Amino acid sequence: MQTVTMLYAEDVVDTSRWYQNFLGLRSGHGGPEFEMLLDGDNLLLQLHELQADHDHGATTTQPLGHGVLVFVYVDDADAAYARAKELDIEIVGDMQYNPMARMKEFTVKDPNGYAIGVCETT
Repeated sequence: MQTVTMLYAEDVVDTSRWYQNFLGLRSGHGGPEFEMLLDGDNLLLQLHELQADHDHGATTTQPLGHGVLVFVYVDDADAAYARAKELDIEIVGDMQYNPMARMKEFTVKDPNGYAIGVCETT
């Protein structure tokens, strides 16, 4: 079994570019209404325009980013943290070691307000 998260975005193209620049993902679909972001051949994340006609039955009356924390596991959290600072990405949780999860982690906000936890297991 596998899950893949789909996030609503106000601007799919800009949001896709943000994830590509920050995490090194690549576009697997592209376009203004829908995007599939890949890590190698693995589908990691999907983006869907908030105002698109087809919403898969999911709607929101809350601001984008409300109640969602997406975890992304990387090989080198320190390099990802440095990249976030280099790109002037909003860091809302500084790098720390989480002893309960046995991992290094930090949290950023994406362009739509979603919290993205970037983690490296040790």
